[in-house]
Amino acid sequence: MKIKVLKIISALFLVIVMAIQSAVSYRHTKENLLHQIEDRMELAQKDIFSEVYDIYESMDDLSYFFPEFCGDTAKLSSLMKTLLERFPSLYCCYVSYLPEYSPVKDSLSAPCALRNRDNSITVYDFGNKVNYLKRDWYIGALQSDSAGYWSQKYHDSDHEDLIFTYSRKVYDDKGIMVGVAGADYTLDWTERMLKKIQPYDDAVCQLFSPKGTLIVQTGNGDIDGMIVREKTLSPTNMRLVIGVPRSHVLKTMHGVLLLTLAVLLLVFFIAGWLIRRMWRDQAYYARVETDKKLMEQELQIASDIQKDILRDDSHETPAGSLANAESTKDMEVQALLVPMREVGGDLYDYCRKGDDLFFIIGDVSGKGVPAAMFMSATVNLFRSAVQRLQSPKAMMEEINSVLSEHNPSLMFVTAIIGRLHVPTGQLLYCNAGHTPPLVAVPSNSDGRGVKEVSIEPNIPLGYEGQFLFVEQSMTLAQDETLVLYTDGITEALNKNQEMLDMEGWKEIVERVKALSGTSLPVEGLLAEVKAFIGEAEQADDITLLVITSHL
Repeated sequence: MKIKVLKIISALFLVIVMAIQSAVSYRHTKENLLHQIEDRMELAQKDIFSEVYDIYESMDDLSYFFPEFCGDTAKLSSLMKTLLERFPSLYCCYVSYLPEYSPVKDSLSAPCALRNRDNSITVYDFGNKVNYLKRDWYIGALQSDSAGYWSQKYHDSDHEDLIFTYSRKVYDDKGIMVGVAGADYTLDWTERMLKKIQPYDDAVCQLFSPKGTLIVQTGNGDIDGMIVREKTLSPTNMRLVIGVPRSHVLKTMHGVLLLTLAVLLLVFFIAGWLIRRMWRDQAYYARVETDKKLMEQELQIASDIQKDILRDDSHETPAGSLANAESTKDMEVQALLVPMREVGGDLYDYCRKGDDLFFIIGDVSGKGVPAAMFMSATVNLFRSAVQRLQSPKAMMEEINSVLSEHNPSLMFVTAIIGRLHVPTGQLLYCNAGHTPPLVAVPSNSDGRGVKEVSIEPNIPLGYEGQFLFVEQSMTLAQDETLVLYTDGITEALNKNQEMLDMEGWKEIVERVKALSGTSLPVEGLLAEVKAFIGEAEQADDITLLVITSHL
């Protein structure tokens, strides 16, 4: 009788232990699975950010240069061909003119660059054979805001695979909308991106447009009933959804239940195995932590080197920005750089030689270490040119020639180089595709507000080594302030995805100038920009160079 009771108690104990272990195992397995999905989400954030950002950047470049080439289909086609060479994920790039602005009389016009199967690029105008006025991507772009439009998948006569289109409106140099620019990419390319992050063969990955339209799905079956995680992928505002069948949790549980029974029978052997595994995991995590600290140290060293390159006497502010200032009785120079990452691609530099102040501000395409290396090369070339040349035009052409000579990755720099003759306020400057500077007058002067400096667009540095830049001049009056900046300010976004833009930036400069009198502190400007961004993440490097004349 006692033996029977003992067997019953043992059986109940085994059932209770297995039930507890099953519950714990289910929770632990589900948590591990969710962690795995979260890891895949982070991988998707990096991969899709890199891939899809190319599409955004190609449209940014096309929209930026379009006003200069509007109506000149030959130059426009050449620009689009260059974009396809820079961005291998693009299948086709084009501009479809509104009928009333078509360069071709009495006909639709849509110059484009098309990637062929052998990876060669064909340039032609498909406006005479395709009525694009009825296409979804054309109508959607006309009805969309500045964020553009992501089309549904569709068949194209020039490509047997399904394709998608990202399109947005384009404007001429007078700000008039004259057409729609589009960038095509294939369904096959999008599916390959999602399959790279698919955790299981029977998992489902879905990618939605910013407006909630399903762009593409990998995996079969309905996502309802699965373990689901989703994430918004910045800066595209696309939504990624990953669903994993619950059967993966149950399959793992079955194995854990069998393992529990084995643990009860072979506790000493399993305990030894667990201890060994614990030691191995501790060693692994110790290596991971060591590698992490080493990477942090290397990034810190790279950041320190970049700071030393920019200005020897620079200092880091509590806000994480790199600041510099120089003040004399006849002028005042202030500079500030806030990198988005440990190292950035923005640059500035200045030096005074006698009565002349030479300066440069610029923004390198791309992010991270490659952009930082290109930035350091540009700064060093500027410093070398200042020692030998007097003209900003000559400096710009020399730097452009060197950067263009060996540039297989087709990186480029937008920049402004200037020379201010301090006693007279005479300013010579040369622009290379950079944002226009502002001039702020003192609050007690006869002038009012902030005005935008006239610039020749020219081309960014690194595109064409033989390009002849146009130099300009103006006069900086007493206590007037020249404000130079990078597009990390005008394109700053708040948590509602609202852009600061040029008008908002002018209002900030005018407000801070009115409060500061003859000076214009860069810290005050940065504080206003930070207040606009609020809780949102900084999306780009921010750089300011402020020069005030006191004579």
